[in-house]
Formats: sequence, structure tokens, C-alpha cells
Amino acid sequence: MSVVIVEKRERHAVLTISREKALNALNGEVLAALIAAMADLEADGAMRGVVITGAGEKAFVAGADIAAMRDLKPAEASAFAAEGHRAMNAVAESRLISIAAVNGFALGGGLELALACDLRIVAENAKLGLPEVTLGLIPGFGGTQRLPRVVGRGIALEMILSGDMIDATRAAQIGLANRVVASGSALAEAEGMMKTLSTHRSAVAQRAARQAVYEGADTSLAKGLEREIDQFANLFKSDDPRLGMGAFLEKRKPEF
Repeated sequence: MSVVIVEKRERHAVLTISREKALNALNGEVLAALIAAMADLEADGAMRGVVITGAGEKAFVAGADIAAMRDLKPAEASAFAAEGHRAMNAVAESRLISIAAVNGFALGGGLELALACDLRIVAENAKLGLPEVTLGLIPGFGGTQRLPRVVGRGIALEMILSGDMIDATRAAQIGLANRVVASGSALAEAEGMMKTLSTHRSAVAQRAARQAVYEGADTSLAKGLEREIDQFANLFKSDDPRLGMGAFLEKRKPEF
């Protein structure tokens, strides 16, 4: 059975990390399968989004596989971290909108996978954290960079330096969770949100908006505003503004 299961719907896919007995821990096999699955979805023109979750209710992803990391040499650790970055970037840099449906534990590499997604739906039984310092490590799959961009430097440092877990309520308070839902319903809520985002909304405009947000976060306000102007203007190279505004003026829902 594959360690990454992909189920394609009409406009989105559900990608499940499937190592339930190991709490869906990330090892080399999972990382490679995640990269391959995202490449397949990226190439499928019918796909507009991906919902990522973990098998079972105990864990989204409980972290990287500690047994596989314990005896790594520095060069091997570098290669493992680089592979982890490739997997996270396959999600973060995809044209597809990504939503993490977080059930149970999302720790270490699991939280880093959720952070690579655009949005996070978190079940009320979830526990999130970056416990690497308690293992003599630091987050190695992007956590030191993505977490501050989501929750701010101070809160990110508190989480990273303490290694403590937080619950779903706290995750919502700090902006880490977009929504908190009942245990067992994160996947259904994430799929419902994805269906909404994929209906009567321009995929071209959504990609431009995501690029503007992410590029702006990594530069000055002035340069970010310039990029917004560029993205806004470039949309008029497509038919979507005409279709969308035409539908508005005719008082009907647009069909992109």
C-alpha cells in the first residue's frame, strides 16, 4: 500500500499521508512519494487544489521519523533536510491552492507540512508544535522560516525555543489555524472550503493573488505594492476579468 494516497475529485484532490501505525511520520519514502504526487497533481489541468491530511484520527503527521534520523552523519542530515525542503516546496510553490486538514498530532515535520499549505483547518483534538529542541535538533523542513511568517517572530521563537505543543484554540488565537472544527470533521470542512474556492472564482486571479501575498511578505511594502500593480495588470492578458465583470454587470454567477 502506498504511503501517500491520492484521491482525485472533480476539481481538487485529497492527499493522505498513510503510515497510520507510525503516526504518519515522514521518512525518505514518504517525502519522495509526496514530491511525486504533487508533480502528478500539478500536471493535471483539471485540478485546482489539494487537501492534505493524515490517515486516522491520532495524527496528521507526528513528525519526521526519529529512528531514521538518530544515527545520521552531517552530510546525510543535510541530504535528508534538503529532501524535506523539496517536499515542502512541492506543496508551497505549487499552482494549486493547498489546505491542511489537521487531525491529532501535527508535530515537527507535520507542522512544517501544514505550514507549507496555504490554509489550515484544525480539529479541536489537534496538538501542534515544533519539539525539535527537545531532541537536540532544530526544525529542518522549513519551520524556522515559515512559522514566523504565519504567526510572527515572537510567538514563533516561543514555540521553537520551548518545543512545547499548543492546542487548537491557541493555534486559532495566533493565526496558525484558519478554522477550528469538531474532532473528526477537519477533512470534510477542508473539502467544503476547497469546493467553495473552486466555484465561481477565477483560478488565474487566485494564482495572481497568492503570488502577490507571498512575494510581498518577503520584500518591502513599496516593492510589494509594485508587484500587486504588476499582477493586477497582467490579469488583463487573460479573459477572466472580462468574464467575471461581465457576469457581475449581468447579475449572474461567473463561469471561469
